[in-house]
Order: sequence, then structure tokens, then C-alpha cells
Amino acid sequence: MTSSQQSPIARLAGFVGDVKGGKGEALFVCFVYAAFVCMGLVGWHHFSDQDFSFIITFAGLTQTAAFYLLLHKMKVARSAAGISSKTLQCYVMALCFRLSSTCVKNGYLPVDRSGDHMYQATDIASVLLLFQMLFFCHKRYADTYQAELDTFPIFKLIPACMLLGMTVHGKLNHSPFFDKTWTIGMWLDSIAMLPQLWMLVSKGGKVEALTANFVALIFLSRLMTWFFWFSGYDELAPKEGGKFTGGFNKVGMLIMTGQSLSLVVSGDFMYHYFKWQSANFWGMFCKRADAKPVDDGMVLPGLGMEMEV
Repeated sequence: MTSSQQSPIARLAGFVGDVKGGKGEALFVCFVYAAFVCMGLVGWHHFSDQDFSFIITFAGLTQTAAFYLLLHKMKVARSAAGISSKTLQCYVMALCFRLSSTCVKNGYLPVDRSGDHMYQATDIASVLLLFQMLFFCHKRYADTYQAELDTFPIFKLIPACMLLGMTVHGKLNHSPFFDKTWTIGMWLDSIAMLPQLWMLVSKGGKVEALTANFVALIFLSRLMTWFFWFSGYDELAPKEGGKFTGGFNKVGMLIMTGQSLSLVVSGDFMYHYFKWQSANFWGMFCKRADAKPVDDGMVLPGLGMEMEV
């Protein structure tokens, strides 16, 4: 049974066995996680004020780890199969718009010292990783890139995100231009995963290049970001003379809507990924148990979609 036909639990058990056996790939993933945790601890102790606002910097670090593991998977497999170039491009645009604000203004940064350099560094690192993955998709492994499945019309939504960001935005940067660029980046980030989700469904969940590490880490990053803005929701309410006016919290509602959309999309992506992987495993298990001739495809229970085996 191949790895793509194993349940998530079986994969985890196999991974533990590979680590105990000293297999290089499993040890490398463990090394990445260890380095990720170490960088988080170093940032917490030396580059922050050790308060709750560090969580959004840690979210950025988690996102960088997710992209790095996905890039490593592409290098090992020498393939871009199952990777959505449109998702990668949308993430590049989202991060560049955000960096244009966070590298100049501090309105949307964590309030502790990690907002001075570390938070921006995680986004810059993510952009560099994304550019390398795009190079693999369109140059080095172009023959494996599945453009025929990467068909979600994301570029039709981008103008809407830009228009929304330019017309409705906060004032935390006290600069209309940089408030707009940050807001545009937020909306682009909230829809960036849609092409990858579309590709996942188009392939019937059979997306070998994606890993559980990438899927779970992206969701965890969005969850931490959501909690950061949720905890500061009241701080975004309108003020006058340094005091809250009690008026409608437009900025808070705007940011929470964007962050909630991003969390829902990444959560839905994770749900579908693990649902398909589990369904594939049980379908193969039942097929083997029955030991009867079957057609070239099977219909997964409750999913109503045919899947090649």
C-alpha cells in the first residue's frame, strides 16, 4: 500500500517507525520541526517582550515552516504535481502588499519587539520560498505541473480584493496608502488557498505533492493569526482623545471578517485533505477485504465522486 493510500494515523505510525529506524527523510522533517521550535524559543526570549502579541510572529514563523516543507517535498519528489501555481502567486502578492506596509509603518504589527524585525523577516523568508516553488512549477519541473487542473479563476477575484481594500480600510497606520496596501494583502491572503482547494477537489483528493505537515501548519498559522486579532478587537474600536468612543468598531469588524475567511478556507482545505486521505485508505482496505474484481474506479462512500485506484 502506497503512502497516498494510508490513513493519517497509519502515516503517523509509519513516520514514527521511520524516525526510530533512522531514515533520512523522516529525520529531516524532525530536524525542521526542531529548528522551527528553536527559532520560536529564541525569538520569544531575545526578540520579544514575552507577551501575547508574539503569537502573530509565531504564526508567521509557522507559515514559513509550512512553505519550506512543501518546497522540500517538491525537491525530493522532483515534481510539481498537485501544486497550485495560482495559490503560490496569490500568496506572493498578499505578502508583498503586507510587507509594503509592515516594513514602513507599525500600525498592524505586534506591539512587542518582535514587530521590529522578526515578524517582517518571516514574511520575507516566505516570499523567497514561494519564488523558488514557482520556479520549480514553471521551469525546472514544468513537465509535471498540472496546469489543466489549476483552473480556479482566482485572478478574477484579485481586482475585487484590491477595490475592497482601497475603499474600506482601517486607519492604524495613519496613512491612507499604507492602510490600503495592508488591507489588500489581508484580502488576498484570505482567498489564496482557494485554487489549491479547487485542485484538491478536481483530483479527487489525490494530491501526492501536498503533505500533512504543510496542510496542518498553514491552518495552525491562520488560527494563531485569528486569535491575535480577536484578542485585540476591542483595541481597534474608535477612539477620541485616547479614549474609546463606543462607536461602531468598523476596523475590528473588517479585520475579523478577513481573518475569519482565511481561517475558514484553510480549515476547509485541511478537512477535505484528511477526509480524502482517510476515504482513500478505507476504500482500498474494503477492496482488499472483499477480494472481488472491481472496475477501474471506485465511488467513495458519501463523497459521490469517482476515484482512480
